[in-house]
Amino acid sequence: MEFLINILFAVLFGVFAYFYAKNSFTLSFLYGLIFYQAFSTIPSLIYLEQGIYINEQGRYSFFTGATILSVLYFIFTLIIIAMAFKSFNKKKLPTFNLVSKGRNIDLTLLVVIVIISMALLLLNAALSPLPMFSSSVDRFTYWSSSRLPFLNKIFGNTGIFIPFALGVLFPKYKKFSIFMLFLFYGYNFLIGQKFSPILAGTYSFLLPLVFYYRKNLTVYIKRALLPLFLIFVILVGVMYQITYTKYEETRPFANIQIYDPNEAMVYRIFGLQGHLLWGATERYVINDNPKSFNPTDLLYGMPVMMKEYAKDKKMVLNANAEGGYNFTNAYPGILFQIFPLSMALVFHTFLTICFLALMGWMLKEFMTQGAWFLSVIAYQLFNWVLYAFVMGYFYKLYFTIFFFVVYGFYVYFRKRKNDSHLPELQN
Repeated sequence: MEFLINILFAVLFGVFAYFYAKNSFTLSFLYGLIFYQAFSTIPSLIYLEQGIYINEQGRYSFFTGATILSVLYFIFTLIIIAMAFKSFNKKKLPTFNLVSKGRNIDLTLLVVIVIISMALLLLNAALSPLPMFSSSVDRFTYWSSSRLPFLNKIFGNTGIFIPFALGVLFPKYKKFSIFMLFLFYGYNFLIGQKFSPILAGTYSFLLPLVFYYRKNLTVYIKRALLPLFLIFVILVGVMYQITYTKYEETRPFANIQIYDPNEAMVYRIFGLQGHLLWGATERYVINDNPKSFNPTDLLYGMPVMMKEYAKDKKMVLNANAEGGYNFTNAYPGILFQIFPLSMALVFHTFLTICFLALMGWMLKEFMTQGAWFLSVIAYQLFNWVLYAFVMGYFYKLYFTIFFFVVYGFYVYFRKRKNDSHLPELQN
């Protein structure tokens, strides 16, 4: 019975997502990673609530209503975003382009940034031991053991702004963009980042194109559908083969008698994404354990939850690096550890409007107005905001707050300057 209820709510979200995308495809694509989180978390929770041994938590799962809560959370969040956009769209955000000698240099500057960024990343890869060729390092330890580790603070693990910039450049520099995009994929394979760069990189590349071609989007989607499908099939095949080989060699779930690589992949795909939300629902919503009432837990929500739910708290970080233990989607579960459900809902609404919706709206404004250099900056910030709303690393919002303050001053002084010229124009 519980399984049928979970399936019913999953179908409900699927219907909601269809009509949400039908009503505004560009808004849906802008928040595509939220939809991805939903479509990966909800099936995981259905799988968990059937009853499995959670390797990371060292206990068996059972039905808690976490799937229902997850569906309602995603529907509520996406409705709040749509309502916030409706309100924000009543205003037009002032933007600007970078100009030299009367010429817009946004795209030229982006070409230079992409080339320099990829050159630095590849140089560091050439000078460092690589996870693809060396067993002494993996994707978790690559940066700390690399020759130029300070680059990690600039580019992050993958340099995700690069494919977005390439999407911006594509209409004018098609061959360059495609070449650099595959170079980006290749670089990330070398450093052990196989799956997320393909997914997030492809999404990042397509996002500016969706807004650039939005007036004739249907035509371009039909043209691109077959090539994208073929690329998707090839990439999935490559990822499957790599994972199969890895699991065949390492057998990461031998401790729970899972030896077949295909069975291990199913366990990993469906057993991972939702287990922290399931745990938070079981411990803090159903059983109503004492809450921390400490909002600063959000700053590093993932480590807080790892310590709370890991079956071996002392060894959890080492185990995670070895590949047998993984933690993901700390949010919104971390909220349930901090506040009662009603307060968590209010706090989440505030965070969604002030950060998730506002940063996304600013990015949309920059893209629709052709402020491409600003859009690359905004996309990196938007990516950090999304990361915060998935992993619970809300310290990333410090950068967003700083951007809001700086750009707010720009808007204020620009409006003040324009207002000071109104009497002269009227006279």
